[in-house]
Amino acid sequence: MELVPLLCLSLLTLSGSTFADENGAVLVAVEEKSDAILPCSFSSKKNITSMVFDWKKDGHMEVFLYDSGTHYNNGRAGQDEQFKGRVFHFKDELKNGNASIKITNTKMADNGSYTCIFPNQQTSQVTLFVGPDSERFVLTS
Repeated sequence: MELVPLLCLSLLTLSGSTFADENGAVLVAVEEKSDAILPCSFSSKKNITSMVFDWKKDGHMEVFLYDSGTHYNNGRAGQDEQFKGRVFHFKDELKNGNASIKITNTKMADNGSYTCIFPNQQTSQVTLFVGPDSERFVLTS
């Protein structure tokens, strides 16, 4: 992946730096112990409060599952231990099709590939890089 031309596409967020390449692949880079926002929106931007979306890490680890208001932070079982109590969605943004999540107190173990899945409809990929100096990593990669 060539990140140099992507600098013009960067979005500076409270959670670090977010970059997208020409294929829509997204890289989020944050410093360890900070918060990371992983972006995902339903393509039509319609209200998704009564829909299902599922975030997985590296294809199999359960990060966050939302199903018509039920999710891991309000009684749903099945979330991977690594993410318990650290992953949140933006409830007020569901009406705008926003399925983004925030991972708090990031750890090096959070590095990896994340997939946002709307079953039988669409998926999107986000790569999270957590490091001691995330901006230097992104600018020199």
